[in-house]
Amino acid sequence: MKDSYNEYLEYEQKMQREGLFEVISQKFEIKKAIYPGSYIHISPSFYFEEVVYIDSDKKAKKFFADNSFEKLINHKKRYSKEICFRFYPTNFKNILPEEEAYFDLLISQYAGFISRECKKYLKIGGILLVNNSHGDAQLAKHDPDYEFIAVINFRNKKFYYSTKNLDEYFIPKKEGLKIDLEYFLSINKGIGFKKSASHYVFRKIR
Repeated sequence: MKDSYNEYLEYEQKMQREGLFEVISQKFEIKKAIYPGSYIHISPSFYFEEVVYIDSDKKAKKFFADNSFEKLINHKKRYSKEICFRFYPTNFKNILPEEEAYFDLLISQYAGFISRECKKYLKIGGILLVNNSHGDAQLAKHDPDYEFIAVINFRNKKFYYSTKNLDEYFIPKKEGLKIDLEYFLSINKGIGFKKSASHYVFRKIR
């Protein structure tokens, strides 16, 4: 049976997302991150001193119950402090024993409307890193509590951060489509845009 160490290595090789957090760590001063819907994706702990992982999936519960992956974090971490992480085997919509407005980074990847459900845990000035697989990026774009500040694209197995031409993003392919918060909440999925990015970066402004 595979231990969690080898299971994660196989997962990361498939998803190729470790470099995403390296880019974010280079652009922002982030020490505390919260990752709802994390599954077994632990690479944020390579770059951030304190990370909270949340997932109700049975495989995630089993993964975090086996601490063999901790040797990988200790080997790859880019900070001098001892590793610090917590895992909650629950739905991220449930109340968590975490302080509100505490985290520097909120991560939303393939898990739903995290930008809305977990916004309270992100401090003012904190960063939301989000993709649009479930429509969460488009939801954040229409949320007045967030400011759209950058995109991250993935090319040739590398992530690239950009603040250029941000007004070209989030323009629907379908002409005449009514765009508002209620619409995105009702469809619960991403729509097609004329120009898209791999990931979107927002700052919480209020």
